[in-house]
Amino acid sequence: MAKCPICGHKWTYRQKVLGYALKPRTRTKCPDCKSYIEPSTASIIVDYVAVLSLALLVFIGIPLMQLPMGTSVMLTGALILVYILGVIPLTVRFKQYDYKIKTPG
Repeated sequence: MAKCPICGHKWTYRQKVLGYALKPRTRTKCPDCKSYIEPSTASIIVDYVAVLSLALLVFIGIPLMQLPMGTSVMLTGALILVYILGVIPLTVRFKQYDYKIKTPG
């Protein structure tokens, strides 16, 4: 399960879906300590692999099945829902990164 690296707050499934998966940004606030955290590198890699797999299924797999249009659209929607409600919340891990920014002077 996803856990805040600062305060140790364990995110619930609902918090991961509503607070992370449905918001298109790279960092998010912890609901407990309100500090900004980012997904770990491993989570980002898993996300890229899942998106590429989904794209291959939608653009190559489903057309090769030669299903009726309505069925193809419903199958595509189901795959997208599985990605948003299953893959993202169940694979996300958070990490706090320390960016070394040089100050002028």
